[in-house]
Amino acid sequence: MRPLYAGARASSPRREGYAPHMRSPPALFAALWLVAACAGSPAPPPPPAARHAVIILLDATRADVLAEVHAPRIASLAASGLRVERAWATATWTCPSVVSLFTGAFVRTHGWDLATGALDRYPPLPALPTLAEVLGDAGFTRQGLHANVYLAEDLGFDRGFDEWRRLADEVVGQEVARRVSAWPGDGRRHFLYLHLNGPHTGLSPSPEARARWALDERWFGTRHGLLIDVAQRGRDPAARAAYRAAYRAVLEDTDRRVGDVLDALAPVRSETLVVLLADHGEELGELGVFGHGWSVAEPLLHVPLVVAGPGVAPGVRPTATLAEVADLLTDALGIDHPWPVQSPWQGPLAAERHGKLAILADGRWKGMWTGDAREVVDLRHPDRPPGPEAG
Repeated sequence: MRPLYAGARASSPRREGYAPHMRSPPALFAALWLVAACAGSPAPPPPPAARHAVIILLDATRADVLAEVHAPRIASLAASGLRVERAWATATWTCPSVVSLFTGAFVRTHGWDLATGALDRYPPLPALPTLAEVLGDAGFTRQGLHANVYLAEDLGFDRGFDEWRRLADEVVGQEVARRVSAWPGDGRRHFLYLHLNGPHTGLSPSPEARARWALDERWFGTRHGLLIDVAQRGRDPAARAAYRAAYRAVLEDTDRRVGDVLDALAPVRSETLVVLLADHGEELGELGVFGHGWSVAEPLLHVPLVVAGPGVAPGVRPTATLAEVADLLTDALGIDHPWPVQSPWQGPLAAERHGKLAILADGRWKGMWTGDAREVVDLRHPDRPPGPEAG
């Protein structure tokens, strides 16, 4: 099994939730290995393989906003495992991003790059091996529970799963507890994929979260909760402020539900790899935009990524792509498979949205191509135009 390396923390200050440039993990650990070899000390053994694996995906979750709110269970998970400072989604809406997660491929490789809103008119997933299929070949049970309507489409998201069904966030903890209770005695290895709707529109924070964020009940008068259209189209400053607060309130509720899942995993936690991530982020008024529309802006790409449990060394990595999660997970489980994107990924991060392209080569300089327009942004100083003074 290949060892998974964690990078070192940067000492320079962070700005607006963005991580500064950090040394390449392979280069850093190669240097440490050389020092150890010269001293006559053996290299540390790789972590033991995990027996089970659970992915917890939080829909439409921004890394920077998640870091701002009170989310103690996610913070504790991150402190115990491998945390990525700047993880990038491969796309800015659910379907193509989940295709990347399941196939270990960038959008340019798997080719599923379509517009939102065309329910019942999408093509099936590409004919690439999926994570569930690979784990099935290795003898795992595979169960997928999701709360996103697009994943209920008959496109192949369920390929390789023994079970694939829609389930509300509110009951996911008790459902996981029911299933996991049978794991210790059945002698099998298990993979569980959980896709929580989280802070995806419409927003319906709990009464406790509404009170903490001083949210007026008038925003939640429909069964769908506070919809993105209220903030986006009406351009009412009060509605926009309410949406930003409600987004944060729902993130705090989501942290509690993640805690319910982690509590349910307690009987097998010591032998279970847990991956927590998001499929994309959300714009909350940047450039006047709410939601996850057509851009490749940083609030849509910068997502949380935490990996904790056996098979992965704790620490911090500067960058990662969600396309490498399949390889990271199977490697931690002791399974060798030639995924298109290997972990730790050494190349530039890449993301696409219906023909628009973003590239991040070194964790700092981001290039964007949107039709004929080109733009370069320094993520250390995203508001400063590029030039010699930004170098």
